Amino acid sequence: MEQVAKAIGFIVYAVASADKHVSPEEKKVVHDIINENWKILADHEDPFGVRALDFIDKMMVVLDEKKVDSEEAFRLFKEVYDENRERFTPGMNNFIVTICIKTAAAFNQLNKAELVLLSRIELLLKAI
Repeated sequence: MEQVAKAIGFIVYAVASADKHVSPEEKKVVHDIINENWKILADHEDPFGVRALDFIDKMMVVLDEKKVDSEEAFRLFKEVYDENRERFTPGMNNFIVTICIKTAAAFNQLNKAELVLLSRIELLLKAI
């Protein structure tokens, strides 16, 4: 589950930073959504599931401090996704799309960069 949590950290950061700025509102939305939903989606046999929220929060801080751009964060997500596709269930993929949409909408209205990225994420996760 660590790889899935890492990938979620990458992709929500990619969305949050699509407009070149990660707002406190976007960070709070990510934190709240994962806090409310992660336990439902986590593998109950995987002890990492309970630490996922902290892991993803820290991942976003690290990426922000390193000034990783949105495209690089997307590439990092895709790399983890491609290497671990079997761990990304349809439910997990829907969760990722939902959290990405809510993150993008957290600060003002969706901009063109966010809309394009959301489309790319959805296409990637819906691909067979």
